Amino acid sequence: MLAQVRRYAPRAAAACRMNATKAGSWMEGPLALGTDLVHAAVEPEPKSGAILTPLFLSTTFVQDSVEQYLAKGYSYSRTNNPTVTALEAKLAAVENGYGAAAFGTGMAATTSAISATMKAGDHCVITDCSYGGTNRSCREFFTPMGMEFTFTDFRDPENVRKAMKPNTKLVFSETPANPVLTLCDIEEISKIAKSNGA
Repeated sequence: MLAQVRRYAPRAAAACRMNATKAGSWMEGPLALGTDLVHAAVEPEPKSGAILTPLFLSTTFVQDSVEQYLAKGYSYSRTNNPTVTALEAKLAAVENGYGAAAFGTGMAATTSAISATMKAGDHCVITDCSYGGTNRSCREFFTPMGMEFTFTDFRDPENVRKAMKPNTKLVFSETPANPVLTLCDIEEISKIAKSNGA
């Protein structure tokens, strides 16, 4: 009897694995949050069958033609690659968001956030304890483009409330803030920003 179990068990396990075409599809019903997050953005890689997304270190991807250079979804790793796509999907799931954007540097993320939300005539309330590059970028790059920045102490949310203006489009904080690791109440500051349309 034991010999029969040993002989058939590997085949049964293989059959179960063959039916699991999508990560997490072998589990019936709702899953716990932790399980959902572990399995978020996990799809077997089609060519190799790898369960987890491999690290794609390629800088460029084969293109069928100039006209269809994005048909496969990727052209150049500086703009996107399968590893980054998987990371962004995982981060969106963890944060319960609609999407996420991953950047190679903090300044790339900062510049993108400001550029995407502000234009000439707009105002930003920003922590007075921010990374030096962020501070310089706001004062020397964005201010001459007609954007206004109010630097204030975010440790007290009331300071943020007082700094809000009718043209405030962005409330920008770091926590813990660089370089002295001050903390701010993200939830309260978010409420202030949303209630003022930023």
